[in-house]
Amino acid sequence: MGIERGATLTHCKCQCRTVRSGFAVAAMFVVMMTTETRGQVLETNARGPEKGALVICGGGTLPETLRGKVLELAGGEFARVVVISTASQVADLADVETYVAWWRRQKLAEFKILHTRSRDIANSDAFVEPLRRATGVWFLGGNQAWLIDTYSGTRTEAEMHKLLERGGVIGGTSAGAAVMSKLMIRRGSPTMELGRGFSFLDGAVIDQHFVRRQRQDRLLKVIEQHPELVGLGIDEGTALLVQDRKLSVLGESEVRICFARTDSREPLVESIKAGDEADLGLLNRIASARLQQNSRAIVENATPQVLDGTLVIVGGDDVPSVATQRFVAAAGGTDATIAFVSLDGDETKKADDQFMDELRKAGVKNIQRLQVNSRKQANDPQILDLLKTVRGIWLSGARPHKFVDACLGTVAEQLCHDLLRRGGVIGGTAAGGLVQGDVLLKASPMPMKRMFVDGYDRGFGFLPGVAISQSSKRGETLAEMTQLKHEHPQVVGLGIEDSTAMIVHGHEMEVVGDNQVSVFDGHSHTERTSPAMLHAGDRYNFKDHVLVIAKGAKAVGGE
Repeated sequence: MGIERGATLTHCKCQCRTVRSGFAVAAMFVVMMTTETRGQVLETNARGPEKGALVICGGGTLPETLRGKVLELAGGEFARVVVISTASQVADLADVETYVAWWRRQKLAEFKILHTRSRDIANSDAFVEPLRRATGVWFLGGNQAWLIDTYSGTRTEAEMHKLLERGGVIGGTSAGAAVMSKLMIRRGSPTMELGRGFSFLDGAVIDQHFVRRQRQDRLLKVIEQHPELVGLGIDEGTALLVQDRKLSVLGESEVRICFARTDSREPLVESIKAGDEADLGLLNRIASARLQQNSRAIVENATPQVLDGTLVIVGGDDVPSVATQRFVAAAGGTDATIAFVSLDGDETKKADDQFMDELRKAGVKNIQRLQVNSRKQANDPQILDLLKTVRGIWLSGARPHKFVDACLGTVAEQLCHDLLRRGGVIGGTAAGGLVQGDVLLKASPMPMKRMFVDGYDRGFGFLPGVAISQSSKRGETLAEMTQLKHEHPQVVGLGIEDSTAMIVHGHEMEVVGDNQVSVFDGHSHTERTSPAMLHAGDRYNFKDHVLVIAKGAKAVGGE
């Protein structure tokens, strides 16, 4: 990966794809007691086909759009489709035509029904020849054990994997859904028999007819035996489209995402519906984190402080001009090299460009822009060499979980801590500000409304013992901080509003900008329970738990 140099702005044009080893789960980092041990890597390979796609249907009456998605991904009128009917009880009868009638009505380049009960035939050249030309495969429902017992380990299975490798699609319903994963439910409820699936999908186990046949308890029992896996319960009339790590819900009902009971966690079930998306790698990160008994351990009674360096933490919207000036000064002035690290690319490009313009207006001559989308990029030698020399780093991003996935526990994160130790400055806006605290709030990568989600409840800890919440208007952070105090009473909560910044050096935090910062400090010696409210010019001493307003001093809770 190269860094392309320009006169005042350097773009790091990194197109490396995310590290294969489990994406977020492979990058699973559990916060421990020190910066050096904040992350622990748990390698998995949680993903679907990298080039092709799976359309996993939950059985029942399927909307035409679900088979239509398979047809679309297979090439439309140019599709070469193979229907494998072996799971069906009528596979050997003329009645099978009822179940393939929809496919026969479509305009296809080629259509073929494949079926045998013989493994020898499944290994023959003549039998697998249609699969070599196929762009799509569809499994009929029925008995998933018949599919596995006939085709597992044969040339038929190998050709299906090759189909996915060349960008094809495999879909199936009911039994045809169960066989998609590496571990599958062969039969049985409530007592299950587990076995090997076709391994088109790793990191998860699939159940179908999920809501209609009330199979949640069954799936929870399965993943309790294999808590490193995510349970995916697909209801009837519904499909899960899997493309690499991306999961998309199609159809009429829902998919339930299930996490196992562990020694320290109760079972967790979340529902996603048509139009929702999730990331299998990130879900596996959550599953892995739930296995760690100390995943929520933090330093007891840590005093928020930045002994040698400076932090500039900005809420949403515009960066206050005073904050920009203070950031530049803390970096060593206009001759300093600034590393501008962006994690959301096009999503934050407008805001990124605007702030870099402000840095240039402030006189900064050398801005190195780095696009970091993966752990591989965060550990790239050229980026690391740059981070070793700069005096200022600015973090930009809209989603805290992207910082966790790409950077937490990497050498790049450690170099940020080193920068602070040598007296440099780290700034950030939106998610780039939130991750500077110890505890992350509402940082889930999936549609979950939970305050704390294992695997996504820890930030970089540049400011230890702190959780930061961003709000667009006053009063929004109270509920979040109330829950924070219940879960982590020793953590100081900071609520920061738009167009406002906190500048932290030593034990002291100063507010600049248009709005306010609220401090929820359980260490305060006052009897008042309301937060301290800071406006521009006000300061807060984390060591003494005292609010110092512009014209004097008041204890926590003073207005």
